[in-house]
Amino acid sequence: MSLTGIESHRTALVEKPPVAERPRTASALRSILFPSDLSPASDRAFEHARLLAESTGARLTLFHVVAGRPPGGDALEDEVWRRAARAAHERLLRQSSDLRVESDIVIARDSGVEAALCDRITRGDADLTVMATHGRTALAQLVLGSVTESVVRHTRRPVLCVREPEHGAATAYRRILVPTDLSPASARALRLAAFLARTFGAEVLALHVAGVTAARGLLGVSYAAEAAPSEAELLRFLGSTFVGLRVRPQVLFGSIEERIAETARMERADLVVVTTHGHDSLSDRLGGSHADRLIRQAPCPILVV
Repeated sequence: MSLTGIESHRTALVEKPPVAERPRTASALRSILFPSDLSPASDRAFEHARLLAESTGARLTLFHVVAGRPPGGDALEDEVWRRAARAAHERLLRQSSDLRVESDIVIARDSGVEAALCDRITRGDADLTVMATHGRTALAQLVLGSVTESVVRHTRRPVLCVREPEHGAATAYRRILVPTDLSPASARALRLAAFLARTFGAEVLALHVAGVTAARGLLGVSYAAEAAPSEAELLRFLGSTFVGLRVRPQVLFGSIEERIAETARMERADLVVVTTHGHDSLSDRLGGSHADRLIRQAPCPILVV
């Protein structure tokens, strides 16, 4: 096996013979990117990437970054990189050998994992990126968590942040939690959530979290809740997007990331689909560190749209 097409920043290796392409219907997912650092956490994320690709007929690209400066400056360094790239390619080739959809493998050479991954997502045509959010050890949480959260913040593309559900790995998404603030921006997440619910025959848990503010006065601390829709109004907002699906509405009060995590845990949700990109109240309340905390707190994978 040889490496071909070496460029200054990345090398594309496509050695798996193409499979016969399935007839495709209209799909929200036609191309999926799976970045891997070859860790056990990434292996768990791969099962979600496989599940989504094979359930929707999407093409799956396996992507790995080998650290290194642009080739040509040092022959020994170039050879070390080639060996590392070859080993990574063989590992991903074995992992993808029995996929039932079209797939390819891309090995990138870059001095920074985050920069290479964000560049790939931004410049590529993938409809969804599936990656591990963190592993069991403190080191894995630091490295994988920071890369995943950087991708969520900077790429503005849908990212499925995978951690193994607390109630055990799911073979399919049976219950999908969809938080919404009833804003136009949340429609992106609603459409993708409805598509996945139809694909897997899943139940949808529609959730609205209204904020609570505390004020200290002469008589102590008082609390005021913001206006909240009724469950019937929440259902009406979902409209035709979820026609034919099983939908349960719920309205809660409090911290949005805490209520989402609590509800996902109590309902044993297999997936949370949430919008954090855009200019609306939910995006603002889930921006930056709040979104990071939700990704870390959630007891199941989070799909950020």
